[in-house]
Amino acid sequence: MTDQQTTTPTRSVREVTASTFLLRRDAGQWFVGLIWHDRLGSHMPAGGHGEVGEGVHDAAVREVLEETGHRARLVPGPTVPTPTGFPHRPVPAPWWICEGGASPDGHTSTPHTHVDHIYLALAETASAAAEQQADHQLTWFTRSRLTTDPTVSEDSRLLALQLMSWLDGAPAGAEDDPEQLSAHLAHRAALGLVLPAQQRQQEGPA
Repeated sequence: MTDQQTTTPTRSVREVTASTFLLRRDAGQWFVGLIWHDRLGSHMPAGGHGEVGEGVHDAAVREVLEETGHRARLVPGPTVPTPTGFPHRPVPAPWWICEGGASPDGHTSTPHTHVDHIYLALAETASAAAEQQADHQLTWFTRSRLTTDPTVSEDSRLLALQLMSWLDGAPAGAEDDPEQLSAHLAHRAALGLVLPAQQRQQEGPA
């Protein structure tokens, strides 16, 4: 995610980054995992810049492991199928790709733009030792806490609450099956696109 300096980036330096919202379900309740970012002073998804020769989806998984100690199983974003005989292997798609202003950091010494590929992932249980060695502290948020906790960055809050609404009604076992969870989330997201159009038709011309 970004430091939210601007919603319409005009900066000449553009860098590809990956961010990942971690998801888990416990006793029927969904949680979103966010890290505490010391420099920016807020909770946000684990993430960062890709390394040379690394795919963006690979960077998403690596950053989660480094920053939280958890291994991530990406929940593929919605895509259309490739044609029969297509020779290239599809890779997990992000759920959003967004541009946002970023402050000077360890990669770029001037204000710049992050082109952030935002993924979802199921988190495998990490050992206490792995969590202690992680770069950042991971906190699991309920929907209620996301709504009220002032330490959550606003862009992260908006996306996390959208995710929570999509997670409603997720079938049993989805917390252990990235493909099943992806299908459910894509269906709920599509409903959000269709319903406003249906409402406009019902309301008639203004």
